Amino acid sequence: MRTAKMTLCLFLICMGFTIQAQQLKNGTYYRTASDGTIEIFNCCDNEKLTVTFKNTDGTENTRDMKAVQGTDGLYLFVGDGYFYFIAENDEYLERYIFNGNFNYATADPADYYEILSQDQSLVNSKKSSAELRRKMLESGKEKFYFPRLLTKYAKAPANERFQIDKYYKGISSLGQKSTMHVKVIDKNTIDVVFGAKVKMLTLKGRMDTQTFYRHHLNPNIFMNYDTPTYWGRSDPDEYIYFGADGIHYIYNEGNKSIFLFGDEKKKYNEQEIMEMEFKAKDDIEKKFRKQKEIFMNSWIDNPKMPATAMVDDEIKTEALKALQKHAKDKGWKEKFNEVVITSGSWSDVITASYIGRIVEVAAKATWSDGHCTFQYFDMISMYENGNYSKTLYHYTTGNQYETNCQ
Repeated sequence: MRTAKMTLCLFLICMGFTIQAQQLKNGTYYRTASDGTIEIFNCCDNEKLTVTFKNTDGTENTRDMKAVQGTDGLYLFVGDGYFYFIAENDEYLERYIFNGNFNYATADPADYYEILSQDQSLVNSKKSSAELRRKMLESGKEKFYFPRLLTKYAKAPANERFQIDKYYKGISSLGQKSTMHVKVIDKNTIDVVFGAKVKMLTLKGRMDTQTFYRHHLNPNIFMNYDTPTYWGRSDPDEYIYFGADGIHYIYNEGNKSIFLFGDEKKKYNEQEIMEMEFKAKDDIEKKFRKQKEIFMNSWIDNPKMPATAMVDDEIKTEALKALQKHAKDKGWKEKFNEVVITSGSWSDVITASYIGRIVEVAAKATWSDGHCTFQYFDMISMYENGNYSKTLYHYTTGNQYETNCQ
């Protein structure tokens, strides 16, 4: 299921910082992927810039790009069935292109890369390495997901809310005790060592190190990414929130547990621990779960229904019928009236009790108050009597987005 767990946990009023995009230089940029050039101008009025692509055949196209909130030097353009970023990197710019609907968020890795620079000699010197990376992306040998861009260009706060070379001790909502030690890798990446204690140069206890990446919308939130699934997405499965009060919370998506870390020297009694656990749970619920949305909704218009990836009227009819039945059985309020198939092929599912295959769809729905949404679903066809059944059943539910009703 292509879902997007990138967490819009805090709105701008709560984030404690403003959006200030780094100024890119206006002028002509040469490209490693083309003999053409691009012109950047109007940078960076109202967090926007204008880019005109000038091709060798004389054609031109102009795009208005928007600064990505919570980042420095990262700009985005969303087209119909593709999107790309331009990112400032020392003396040059990088351009990553993603084919696919932007609503999939973390689902699609980049498949195109080029370097842009006002220094033509620099572009020429980097042409071979840029072409190699582009070929690796196009062939699928390299997987580059845009959360890495967000991490690289996220704004670090003036003062971190954690201390280096200090051990925090904590207790989880499941009763487990541990320690936490933070190591800084770079301004937006930290390694967190759990369960380790250094005394007299001897390591005591079990050591478990995880890498966390800074969230672009709240610089005191870091995320640990799970291994990409068979859909190819790379979603965060664990979040650390460094609180201003010195109490830091870790929320784990897998076991739904919360870990509370505080000052190692403080001795908590059972009542204090219980109160802090409830405080942590309430904090996590508010920041991570109830307001979970893909980050794009914070600065672009309502997303459109995604493009069709597979044309098959029979599958569409069966999927719509199955979803309408599922919605009725569950007492859902929306009325599904349109389906598009958003996966280009079937995916096999084999368990101990059944064999099936899954296709992903997006279904549009209307609500009684007049607004419209679309939502992603996996639909399953069961393998029975030597063949896959034509009947589809609801399998899993993905993200839901408001959309225009037209």
